[in-house]
Amino acid sequence: MKSLKDLLKLSAKLLLFVPIFAFMVYCNYRIDPSGLFFGAGFERIASEYMLEGHAIKGYERLDGRKLNEVYAKNVPYAPQVLINGSSRSMTITGDILCPGKTFYNAGNVGGDRYDFFTAYYIFAKENKEPEIMVLSMDAWLFNAHEEAIDERSDKQLYYQFINEELGFTEYTYTSDDASDHEKYKALVSPSYFQAAIKYYLRDTSGEVMPEIVNGDLYNQYEVVKCADGSIVYDAAYANRTNDEISSSLIVETYAGVPLMNMDEFDSLDPVFMEQLEAFIEYLQNKGIRVILYLPPYHEYWYSIAQSRANEHAGFFEVENYCRSIAEKYGLEIYGSYDAKSLGLVFEDFLDSYHMNPKSLHKIIPVLE
Repeated sequence: MKSLKDLLKLSAKLLLFVPIFAFMVYCNYRIDPSGLFFGAGFERIASEYMLEGHAIKGYERLDGRKLNEVYAKNVPYAPQVLINGSSRSMTITGDILCPGKTFYNAGNVGGDRYDFFTAYYIFAKENKEPEIMVLSMDAWLFNAHEEAIDERSDKQLYYQFINEELGFTEYTYTSDDASDHEKYKALVSPSYFQAAIKYYLRDTSGEVMPEIVNGDLYNQYEVVKCADGSIVYDAAYANRTNDEISSSLIVETYAGVPLMNMDEFDSLDPVFMEQLEAFIEYLQNKGIRVILYLPPYHEYWYSIAQSRANEHAGFFEVENYCRSIAEKYGLEIYGSYDAKSLGLVFEDFLDSYHMNPKSLHKIIPVLE
């Protein structure tokens, strides 16, 4: 039978390993070479900069969808106001929409019907649901044609959401999410520790890394991703002359080519309509305030769309439908596809699709 002295000696030896074990767990968690806890790679570093309050240079070099997902995983609170959408709503900032509230713009360049749902779901999965959800209603969301779908959107995450949360069980999906069991196993894994140390000590001299914006935010040579998720266009694009804008309007409405995402847009897709209304009910049942936003088109583009209405009759059904569901569900709705109806003029736009951020206050009220 072992003596008390022997037991104390064994305990002392075991205690020597506690700091080593704790160090391994800490490295596995913080370095996280496979991104199980914080997300991996370029986007993880960019999100860390954003969470420190920095704007990031070179947004077009990032995977914007992955960045949003990593940000949602790492932000320590639920943004009070969340907005989805495409680049047509990505210049909306917290200072414009909801000063004094926490805000994140989860829009994506080329945002499609899949992104429409997953921009919310990446936060909901982390138990960081907003108090206010602003749904940016791009017309092409209602167009079932493949042209209106962006290859970068996460289809499987969309299927998971509409299956598990909205109840459309006819859809199936696969998930790449690591289970809690896999995460806990990685925390205490010596092999994951070896990978973590190797990753930490790797040669980063040839890697393209995120860069923090220095100097004037509005005088950069490339698109900037701001700390609140919004974007600032490069100075050359944001400061184009009226002649340059006019030239782009002509190119963007070239006769014989379908207007952007309008190919075969003959009517509203009933599948998206059903999912949209289920989404609104789902959010309202959670006590989330839902707001609809119709991002305007330049008056020249809109006039061309009217003259070619036989090519895309569905487009001119969208706004009326959005206003009808706003009435049905008691939602606030702001904006209009028709710039003239809002009193907007030529100079309020950067091109056919994107408003000048300096003019957004004309159509978007400050949220209380």
